[in-house]
Amino acid sequence: MLKKHLKKIVSLVLVTMMAIGMSITAIAAEPYQNELEAVMDTSPADSGQVTHYDTTTGEMLVEDGELLTFDEVAIPVPKGSADTPSERGIEIYLVRAGIKKTSGGEFTWYFNVDCPTSPFVKPNIKLTAQLKGSFTTLSGSYSNVGGSVYHTYTSNSEYGVDYTWTVPAKTGYYYVAYTITDYDNATSGSGVTTTALSNRTGHAWNFNFSDSVSGKSLPMPPANYAKGATTTRPSNLADTYYNTYTANTGVTLNRSLYDVHHIRPLAYGGSNAYSNLIHLPKATHTQVTSWWAGYQRHPFQRNLTKIKSLISQQKSCRRTLLKVSSATFLDILLPC
Repeated sequence: MLKKHLKKIVSLVLVTMMAIGMSITAIAAEPYQNELEAVMDTSPADSGQVTHYDTTTGEMLVEDGELLTFDEVAIPVPKGSADTPSERGIEIYLVRAGIKKTSGGEFTWYFNVDCPTSPFVKPNIKLTAQLKGSFTTLSGSYSNVGGSVYHTYTSNSEYGVDYTWTVPAKTGYYYVAYTITDYDNATSGSGVTTTALSNRTGHAWNFNFSDSVSGKSLPMPPANYAKGATTTRPSNLADTYYNTYTANTGVTLNRSLYDVHHIRPLAYGGSNAYSNLIHLPKATHTQVTSWWAGYQRHPFQRNLTKIKSLISQQKSCRRTLLKVSSATFLDILLPC
């Protein structure tokens, strides 16, 4: 009888231990369910130069400049060796992130980190990054863009190296939230980047222009303009703008220095109203126009790689046909 009761007790204890173990495993795994390990990438970043085809003018627009890069974020993480928080030292982690490449309708994002406060032996840490995006306005609602990504650093050689992940390319306002877990000291810290607007080719909106006389300025645009023109540009638009400007301000602009720009482009539902126009320095206007060409990529740009591949294949086929034809011709002239 006693032996029977002991068996029941042992069985109950084993079942309880298994249940507790399963619960602990589930709790430990939960924070990592949506995480993706970032991929080491030592290749150089794209040059940032993109060619667009303007269907309105028939011109090729070249978009230059580096791809979006956030400002470096310094994240302090306390060391855990001292008895009291006031006696603990601080590790400073410098984290960088941005868009490294754009290809096939995807952004390849990267992060890398350094720890200048430990120049010889770097701490064992885990860096987790979560990309956030608003696809309306700067003050719009931000949500996760994909799951969080991470890398666990266990050697000095991993510091300063890019770790990457991909998400669909989309015009939007973006920022990255970081968390650093220091395994050596059982401490952590967090930080966020500034927010930046990127078009679909990965180029940031870095344009600033304001006119103190008229009060006009070039604003950051929403990220959700739909393609579709409702009107065309009249031939006398520049004359109308400059005359209205002078009538309103009493100042006559030097037209040779400026181009008249639609704040909301005609291609995205903008109008020719004076309130939707601004004069920009010519170089700035060229850059802004090129940025807008990448707002929603034209099919020509999306298929440019495919077109180049087809052309290359066609040239290869021609070379093969020439070789076959030459061989056949020689066989006829010089039969065995």
